[in-house]
Amino acid sequence: MPDSEIEKTLVNDTKIALVEDDDSIRQLIELNLKHEKYQVHSFFSTEQLERKFKISEFDILLLDIMLPGENGLIFAERLNKNNISIPILFISALGQEDKIQKAYELGAIDYIVKPFSIETLLAKIRNLLKHFIRRETGALPSKIGKAVIDWDLLKVKNDEEILILSPKEAEALTYFIHNPNKIITRKELISQIWGSDVFVSGRNIDNFLVKFRRFFEENPASPKIFITYPRKGYAYIKEKNSN
Repeated sequence: MPDSEIEKTLVNDTKIALVEDDDSIRQLIELNLKHEKYQVHSFFSTEQLERKFKISEFDILLLDIMLPGENGLIFAERLNKNNISIPILFISALGQEDKIQKAYELGAIDYIVKPFSIETLLAKIRNLLKHFIRRETGALPSKIGKAVIDWDLLKVKNDEEILILSPKEAEALTYFIHNPNKIITRKELISQIWGSDVFVSGRNIDNFLVKFRRFFEENPASPKIFITYPRKGYAYIKEKNSN
């Protein structure tokens, strides 16, 4: 699958929150993101965002600093304190070094100063999408079972086909990898991936397991790596020779 097709698949699975109080800038960014086929929801304040959604429902946050009510830096600091992890790209007219440094200290993955070109913003978003996966510390294996994993492109390849992991699938897979050989409850997985205050059907997790088995297992009908324990949960059984 060519890289352009990989990017297209990732884009279609990506949900972006945009918080910008300038109507013209917000509308311009939203229009261009939708043109690129991103799923985007825009807000003029962090309060409006939180009235309508949980931040854990999104994959990327585009965040202005100077906002009505709670400013972007305070919002990012609050997310940090509450251990809510999301890649943040700050969009701000504040180009001072201390503001930029503060943004990075609060968890920003990138920062763009107004005025900017839409092309530059889109490039930064694509970079976040390719390289950011919420993961715990520790090396990730390049191969599981019969499949090879490209973590930069979120691509899994076996002998027959290629799977492009959505951001949420990548989070589920990394959580399994960092918690091998033990039963993980459905509630725990949902809490780790979407947050504890978001209702998510257990079918989402079941669908992830179906995909993982199809690509990683020698015999998906008789799995030996991704196991379901009825009424208990799931387990990733780490292979002895996995790297």
